[in-house]
Amino acid sequence: MSFIPQPLTQALSWHYLCGQARLSLSADDFDLGELTPCAAEAAVMLDLAGELLDGLVAAGLVAGADWQWVAQSGALSAGGAQASWRGAEVQARLSLPWATLRMLDAAPEVPGLQWQPAAAECLLAQWRLHDDELAALEPGGLLLLEETAGRELRARSEATAGEHPWQLVARWEQPLAVATLMGWGAPPPALPPQCRLIDASRPDITRALGRLIPWGSGQAFRIDAV
Repeated sequence: MSFIPQPLTQALSWHYLCGQARLSLSADDFDLGELTPCAAEAAVMLDLAGELLDGLVAAGLVAGADWQWVAQSGALSAGGAQASWRGAEVQARLSLPWATLRMLDAAPEVPGLQWQPAAAECLLAQWRLHDDELAALEPGGLLLLEETAGRELRARSEATAGEHPWQLVARWEQPLAVATLMGWGAPPPALPPQCRLIDASRPDITRALGRLIPWGSGQAFRIDAV
C-alpha cells in the first residue's frame, strides 16, 4: 500500500520515458490520499503535469504524450539538454537529446520551462591521426589544419567521434545558455584563445593543449603541452 505524501525525509519522484525524452516528477506538501499500486500514483503525477506535457507536444519537442512510467529511480541522462519546470503541485526535470533541439528554427515556447546552461565548446578542426602521429605530438610541435578553422558551436556532450575522432576544440569556462548554443539568441562570447586536442570518444581527456597560429596560407595548432 502506498500513500502520498510520504515522510519529507523520503524523496518523492516518478520517472518516465517518451522516446528519447526523459522526465522526472516530484511533489511535496500535498495530499492525494491513499493510492495503490505505484503505477496508479505515477499516472496521477503525470496528470498533474498535463500543462507541461501538452506544451512539449505543441512545441514539437516530443512526438506525442505517450509517456511510460519506469519503476527504477535514477538521475536523468547528463548527455542531453536539461530543463526544469514547476507547476501548482508538481516539479519536473526534463532531459532531451540535443538533436531534438537542433531541428527547431527558434526557441520552443513551453510556458514555465527553464533550460539549464550547458558546458560548451567550439569545434575548430578534426583529423584521423595514426598512432605514430599521436606519439610524435610534443610541446613546440605543430599540427596543420587541412582547412580554415571552423566555428561549430556545440554542447560538450554533443561530441561524436565519427570518421575523424581527433578534434580540436576551444572550451568556455562558464556554461552557455541553450539559446546561444542553438543559435536562437545572442551570439556566444569571444572564443577562448587556448584550444585542446581531444579524442571525441573520450572528450573529458585532453591529449594536447595549445593555440591556433597562422601557417603559410592556412593555420596550424601549435602545441604548448601534452
